[in-house]
Amino acid sequence: MNHLVKIFGYQFYVKEILVIMISYLLMENIFSWLFLPNSVILLMYEKVMGILIFGFVLYHFNNLLYTEKIYIGLMALVLSRLVFESMLSYGTIFQQLTLFTILFPVAFSIFIKCLCRSLDLDLLAFLAKFYLVLYLVFMLFYGWGFSFSLDSVQMDDYGPFSGDSRIIHARSIFMMIIPLLWFLHEFIKSGRILHFLPFLGCLVVILVHQHRSVWASAIFSLAVYFFIAVRNRMIPLTKVFLFSFWAATAFMLIVFVVSQLFPATLTFFSERFSEIFDPAREETTGKFRADQRAVYFPMFLERPFFGWTFEGFEMKNPLVDWWPEKSGQHFHEGYMEMLFYHGVVGLVLKYFYLIYLAFKAFSRKLSQESLIMIAFSLAGLIFSFSYVLPLIFWGHVGLCLYYLERKPVGELDWKSAANDGPPEKIIPMGRKRFQTFKYD
Repeated sequence: MNHLVKIFGYQFYVKEILVIMISYLLMENIFSWLFLPNSVILLMYEKVMGILIFGFVLYHFNNLLYTEKIYIGLMALVLSRLVFESMLSYGTIFQQLTLFTILFPVAFSIFIKCLCRSLDLDLLAFLAKFYLVLYLVFMLFYGWGFSFSLDSVQMDDYGPFSGDSRIIHARSIFMMIIPLLWFLHEFIKSGRILHFLPFLGCLVVILVHQHRSVWASAIFSLAVYFFIAVRNRMIPLTKVFLFSFWAATAFMLIVFVVSQLFPATLTFFSERFSEIFDPAREETTGKFRADQRAVYFPMFLERPFFGWTFEGFEMKNPLVDWWPEKSGQHFHEGYMEMLFYHGVVGLVLKYFYLIYLAFKAFSRKLSQESLIMIAFSLAGLIFSFSYVLPLIFWGHVGLCLYYLERKPVGELDWKSAANDGPPEKIIPMGRKRFQTFKYD
């Protein structure tokens, strides 16, 4: 367990990579599917791990920071209320475990933050390469039927698939924004083609899979990235203008070439992109989301504070009849799901850290890692209008919170200096951790 393994240039102890995989990375749907292609078992795995992780956080409650204790304490109060409601109304401890699963991201963000803090991890570069390689491996196994046609694909188990010729669901393609931002940042800093090609590859992946929700999220995250980078003087404004100029030039050149050789393709992508601004267009998934809002929002207003909770699972679906009874309302939109099941209290509790990160985006003292992770995390606010954010996303939010609190490289530890004499300086060592050494 004390042996070191090197993955994507990052060195882990065996026990560390096992913990990270079991409690973090396997929450990514296309990754876990490579090991066990059965959505029923994988969903049960997430629920069981959710209970274990929440129990672990409660067990180590005294080791949490003050703000973390408040956050977990509020979640525990909401869950306690649900337990009492379940026992009084249904005679069981927790009538629908899914209600816990929906709220579990609150604790998962804290858990990943504390895990990174306790192991002193620096995972961003690893995650960027992980997602790029994971996409290539998954498409190698399952992507042979990919096409631009958007034809439906009938499957016995849809798992992480989109259900059409795009192959991968938007929730997993959304994660490609992490390597997109990381390789872009590295390219702008260094100007090396070694970083530009992966960035271009991520851009192509996001484009060709045609998930409009991911397109909108990626554009928003890039805008946030450039805003924070310029505000924190990590990237000179001249470099931003230069990059924008060459990007616009390349875009116009590609549009011209495609319009001459494949005019139908340009028209197709233009129409797909225009649907972002007309989400309620007939015969689109956006229309179904609009229908859900029209039906469920008035119901939310009937119980605005704590939502419909267990009754929401008991009631018949008012829109469609193809889902089993008492299986929930199967929301497409993250906000509507929280408002209906947990009300305003649940919505604020779940999305509080994203609101906090939106305020932190205006800070002038952010690290490069925080810059990238804030830009990615805030894209979740856009993505939530289209889909329920996957559990792995909230783990990445926890990583972002960890980077915000971690001491930057090169910062002097004056508290340590007061106790031990010479100041200590935090520097990256061979394992890419932040260890200390003393000045002579």
